[in-house]
Amino acid sequence: MSKNGSDDLDAGLLYQVDEIPPNKLTLGLGVQAALLFLGASILMPTITFQAAGASESVAAWAIFASLLIAGVISGIQAFPFRRFGAGFVLATCPTAAALAVTVDALLAGGPSLLLTLMIATALFQFVFSYRISMFRRVITQTVSGVILMLIPVTAVPIMFQRIGEVSPGHSQPIGLACALVTLATTICVSLYARSRLRPWAPLLGICAGGAVAGAYGLVDVDQIRQAPWVGLPSTAWPAVGLDLGPSFWALLPAFLIVAVSCSIRTMSAALAIQDASWRVPRAPDQRVVQGALAAEALGNLLAGLGGTMMNSARSSTVPLVRSTQVSARPVGLVLGIALVAFAFLPKVAALVLALPPSVLAAYLAIMLATLFVTGMKLVVAEGPDYRRMLIIGISFWVGAGCEFGLLLPEILPQVAGGLLNNGLATGGMTAILMTVLLELTGHRRRKLVTDLDVSCLPELRAFVAQFGSDKGWSERMRDRLDAVAEETLLTLIEGQADSGTDSRRLWVSAHSEGGDAVLEFVAKSNEGNIEDRIAFLGDASEARPAERDISLRLLRHLASEVRHRQYHDLDLIIVRVEPSQGAAR
Repeated sequence: MSKNGSDDLDAGLLYQVDEIPPNKLTLGLGVQAALLFLGASILMPTITFQAAGASESVAAWAIFASLLIAGVISGIQAFPFRRFGAGFVLATCPTAAALAVTVDALLAGGPSLLLTLMIATALFQFVFSYRISMFRRVITQTVSGVILMLIPVTAVPIMFQRIGEVSPGHSQPIGLACALVTLATTICVSLYARSRLRPWAPLLGICAGGAVAGAYGLVDVDQIRQAPWVGLPSTAWPAVGLDLGPSFWALLPAFLIVAVSCSIRTMSAALAIQDASWRVPRAPDQRVVQGALAAEALGNLLAGLGGTMMNSARSSTVPLVRSTQVSARPVGLVLGIALVAFAFLPKVAALVLALPPSVLAAYLAIMLATLFVTGMKLVVAEGPDYRRMLIIGISFWVGAGCEFGLLLPEILPQVAGGLLNNGLATGGMTAILMTVLLELTGHRRRKLVTDLDVSCLPELRAFVAQFGSDKGWSERMRDRLDAVAEETLLTLIEGQADSGTDSRRLWVSAHSEGGDAVLEFVAKSNEGNIEDRIAFLGDASEARPAERDISLRLLRHLASEVRHRQYHDLDLIIVRVEPSQGAAR
């Protein structure tokens, strides 16, 4: 709680991202975070490889590789290397989103096929991370939400097959009882426990279900006892080759769609962790997002080479930072080191491998439910637009129908080598294609390409004037558009002069949206965020001549909204002007 008595935890941030807390506090918080994410790092590969029929030794290797990779990438996220890493505390763990496709790959072609698919996925993510500005109109929140809602649909059969599974000699109701105890404990802790205890709900549920399973003799105690405290897994790295056969091409779209989904979640987590890591709010930096995505791509490349499943950044890092009120980078480094250390403790992995499948399936049910709700939140966040609702409904039911063989079952399975059997691939591609169609047939954008120089001002003013005339707006509205375009151009030119860069190209587009005028300015990347500079106007502590802020002050007065998105390769400034007088938010 802040000093003024508000409930805003950010106002009472003890150590922000660029500060160094005491060593004891850093160590304690880092290890605590590692314990929180340890469950996902162990349970996800365990459930996945067991569902694919892998032996316990192979599953143990997958756990080892997952922990190792999760630790390394979590450390890189905190302390970036070149363009890899966000520069914030952002844990990375195996993701439930990749469970079904990983099982499909292992069943269709074993480790070789999984390695090939993971390498292709990582290469796609590298390109995506570097050029996310190109995909901003296609990979929308609606598309991502549909994909996240479809992932549980593809994984539900695995969950239901294992939720009542027990070892020979035990009755099925005992396995169901273990699953129910796991579910009940997790739900009760999530709903009724204090806020600091809620992140531990899945782990507490696993412990409760495991205790019931142990009481009925469903836990393999000998396996736990025989596992050493420190060491390496008994199975060495599965040396495999590349598999570019028909199964690869059939499963590749599904893997790429899962990668898109994970990337969108990582983007959201990277934006949210920025908001939680500073005492004074700053405009989101898309270069941080690009670094987080590049680190995730590196992790997935290592995961493919290591013979394990896909990783993704954990958005639950954000509430953890808010609750501890410490966002310092050293905590993220200790988190990564602790996860690497856990990889060399085989007894921890043996403890999870000894649990009955029903307990792990109950844990999976909670994860899938959370994933589905996350997808719903994404699609609802963009508002009740009929066209988006149509994309959501059609894409979801096409995906569900194909997944369960209900949509043209005599025709679709023979098309494209079985590609359309995968509900995630068909539903995701439907959402993307409908979004592209909507973008192509939607509001018409007027475009201008010129040099970022004061000499282009007459050309820009003529462009904006023609746009306003075509829309039939009043003279007052056209004058405001003219002033907004001029002040935005001058601000960009000033930023170019500050950075000492050569002359740059400028791309301007204009369209109407909900009755408002929206101008987009795209130029080569530059330092300094305009949103931050607008927010800090009038701050006496900033050593900046007041006359240099004239353009920003006018822009704040004339525009109803100014958004500045900085990427490694370009700047994107979006200015919205309402027909009635507004102020920048």
